[in-house]
Amino acid sequence: MSSTDEIIRQWRHFGWHEKFRDVLGQNSKLVEKQIVCLKNSREKTTIWQLMITDGIEVLPVVLKIYKPPLKENHMVEMKMYQKASLTLQEFMPQIYWMERNVNGEEVWMFMEFVRPLRGQIKLTPKHFDAIIPTVAKFHATTFESQLEQHSNISDSWLPHYDSQSMALERSKHIEKTKKYLDLAMKDPGLRGVVEPSYTAIQQILQKGPVFFPEIMASGQSLIHGDLHVHNISCQNATTNQDWKIQFVDWESAKYAPVWFDLVVLVEILLDFRKDWQKDAEEIRSHCAHLYSEEMKKYGITFQTDPLQLLKMTYLQRTLEKRLLNHLRRVVRGEKSQLLERYLEKTMVWGKELGLY
Repeated sequence: MSSTDEIIRQWRHFGWHEKFRDVLGQNSKLVEKQIVCLKNSREKTTIWQLMITDGIEVLPVVLKIYKPPLKENHMVEMKMYQKASLTLQEFMPQIYWMERNVNGEEVWMFMEFVRPLRGQIKLTPKHFDAIIPTVAKFHATTFESQLEQHSNISDSWLPHYDSQSMALERSKHIEKTKKYLDLAMKDPGLRGVVEPSYTAIQQILQKGPVFFPEIMASGQSLIHGDLHVHNISCQNATTNQDWKIQFVDWESAKYAPVWFDLVVLVEILLDFRKDWQKDAEEIRSHCAHLYSEEMKKYGITFQTDPLQLLKMTYLQRTLEKRLLNHLRRVVRGEKSQLLERYLEKTMVWGKELGLY
């Protein structure tokens, strides 16, 4: 795994100060005592903050290191920065350059540092009003026929939700979910959690992998795919002015129904924030309709009620993979914060939306 010493060694070996002079238009050097590891992801990627100085001012830079063998999601993220950034420059940090074949087959990507939203403010539901307009603008840029105008994005490297391969993968996940429900029922410690919803959810799973055609009918665009608040950055969230939001960590990007990003941004956060849950219906309703109104500004309207679309997409996401992931965890003896929420909301919203 990379270390501070390794970064310094490679910096000197490749003479990266020369490249930064080309990028920044001035002589620069690495501040070796201010290298900080921001994230270590199971020894596949690491993210570092570097400080580059011209002797007077200091510029923070993000270094993301991809370890071989490169996974498909790593390739997607690199392509996003190489190709999609031409169209989506407003929504993502600037890439300075990628250095390939470091330590053999590693890829080192140097990019603009944009301050994470978390840590700048204490997040409250009202802050969705500052975030959702940018999400809508991002989606509208590649919504449906708009994508055809951007051949740099619509190449074969971009995963498509409605592709045969992804549909087959969802079907396989649903079959595994059925099996893990059975395994949980056989576990004395889990049976009490699963049993109240077991019969209904097994019945619902038979209707997959497309549980709500309305989600596809609502339209697709390039989505971020993992749009939780840790992946949202902006230069200054303490002002009431435009935050100039940018999104980071594009490994889950795909062409897919737009409401998946709203589910992660709003509904999954509600699942974690117990202090918000007493006002959950008001929050989700406001966010769903705000997003719908913002999309109207770009000529995009939804035939199905926005709140229903949010709930439908939450259940689709839960049933096609997330429920499996959390059942697998608890069967292995690990903890899950979301399993009971998934089961409860599948029962309540499944009945409300006619799944059983």
